[in-house]
Order: sequence, then C-alpha cells, then structure tokens
Amino acid sequence: MEKRLNILSICGSGVVTSSMVANKLIDIFSDLGYEVKATEANPSEVENYVMRDHYDLIAYASPLVDSFGVPALSAMGLVTGMGEEEFIEAALKIFKEHGK
Repeated sequence: MEKRLNILSICGSGVVTSSMVANKLIDIFSDLGYEVKATEANPSEVENYVMRDHYDLIAYASPLVDSFGVPALSAMGLVTGMGEEEFIEAALKIFKEHGK
C-alpha cells in the first residue's frame, strides 16, 4: 500500500526555488515509497493554502511567520545540498509521528 504525502513548498516568490524544492521532494520521497503531491507558494499564501487543504509538511526556503499547525522544516539544505540528509531524516520522523 502506497503512502500519500501532501507537501507545501514555500519560497519568496512561490515560483523558482519552491518549484525546485517541490520537484526534489517528489523525487526523494517517491523513491522511498510515497505518492507525493507538492504545491508551490509564497509565504503570504500559506494561510490560504492550509485553510483549503491538509498538508503533511511545509518545506520553506523563505522565512515563515506561521505554519498554522502544519509541521514545517527549512528546505535550505535541499537548495544548497548541505544538510539534505538531515532534512530527509527530520521529514521522515514527522511523517512517522503522523502515521505516514
């Protein structure tokens, strides 16, 4: 049975970096047996997205004021490549804690 993840990827404009992070998250977690949906947005859109849908994780490359109850991790390790393993470990811990 495949596990599903819904991830919100955030960057300053909600376009370039968030798209890169979203694609990387899809690749990483798909390889680990998850079916992944990733949505890109900017920080000012987070509240609206969280109100409309359930997200398992917010991966942010721009500062976030509030994650509105959704677990959130800095995705800078995915952008720079330094700290990528730590991000994956932390995300997997969050997913496991939430039965994913």
